[in-house]
Amino acid sequence: MYGKWKELMIILVLVMGLGVAVSACGSSNSETDTGGESSGGGNGSETSTSASQVVKPFEEKLKELYAGTSEPPNHPPVKAEPGKSVWVISVGQGVETTQHATEAMEEAGEKLAWNVTIFDGKFESARELTGIQQAISAKADGIVLLYIDCAPIKSGLEQAKNAEIPVVGIESKDCDPPLETAPVLMARGVDYIKFEEEMGEGQATWAIAETGGEAKTINVEETDASTTLAVGKGVQNAFERCSTCELVDDIKFVGTELGPALQQKIEQALNQYPDANSLIVPYDGVLTTSGGAAALRASGRLPELKVMGGEGSVPGIELIRNEAGMDACAGISTAWSGYDAMMVLSQLFAGRDPVKGNSGIGVQLCDKEHNLPPKGHAYVPSIDFVATYEKIWGLK
Repeated sequence: MYGKWKELMIILVLVMGLGVAVSACGSSNSETDTGGESSGGGNGSETSTSASQVVKPFEEKLKELYAGTSEPPNHPPVKAEPGKSVWVISVGQGVETTQHATEAMEEAGEKLAWNVTIFDGKFESARELTGIQQAISAKADGIVLLYIDCAPIKSGLEQAKNAEIPVVGIESKDCDPPLETAPVLMARGVDYIKFEEEMGEGQATWAIAETGGEAKTINVEETDASTTLAVGKGVQNAFERCSTCELVDDIKFVGTELGPALQQKIEQALNQYPDANSLIVPYDGVLTTSGGAAALRASGRLPELKVMGGEGSVPGIELIRNEAGMDACAGISTAWSGYDAMMVLSQLFAGRDPVKGNSGIGVQLCDKEHNLPPKGHAYVPSIDFVATYEKIWGLK
């Protein structure tokens, strides 16, 4: 009798266990369905928690970027020989980025008693080549390439090399084998490709942090220059680390499209992606002189979009101040790179190896609450680079 009772108890326990298991499975399926519905609606706690976790490293990185990554220029003392003739071949003088750099080179040249000639390439390779050839004909002592890659102007650089005219590149991709004499190096001695990628990552970091890790971003990318391609690569690198973010569109353009053509592309993207909550551009001119900010205002969506600009030009900073089409900048002084190009040339003229030094240029983000310069000024680095260069040259 006891044996039969024991068998009945075992059977009862097994049946109860099976019931619990079935109930647990049903409960699990029910929770999965509920979670799926919440995720699909975009308001579920699981989605919110995920974005909150993903955004944390970007928020921490943002603190570093507000502090900035620049260092003082690092070059050995050199006495610049007066009377040198320097030609600067600019990719195009229609944007503030290049204007500030060339103005700085003219300013530095005046201090060094050099004759500095600015040639406007107008974003056309044939004109840029002409500029190099004119510099050679004028018997220039040195040439600076401003944001111009070697490949389209290779024959001109070969002529300059044969004429033994040193060529310094500011964010210019050299040929292989190299035809430039020396580049302008950034903080920690990194080349401009790595530097521009870091800038792009910084821009994306701001957008991701500002949207709480739920960025739906329109990225604007210039494709005819290695420097802007590197910025775009940096933006993509950051977004690959944000699983709750999305690059909803990548507007591609070339320099000759600056103006109405680019403005139209931005307008089309804003209409095509109504869920976009942020926009990133490679430099301020896309928003200022090319109508990007006007397109944003015309869309009526400006209050809901986080807009990351470029270097922090005077008109770009005013857009930030007036909340009129740009909310932040990836602060870089292009004037600083202009001064360093003059320093590299002075080292070359003195028979020195300029690669042993670097400009110290880094990135510092700015917005209305951080690092905004005084009204009427472009972004101002925390380091007085002009005074440092004057000291290296022995001018003060």
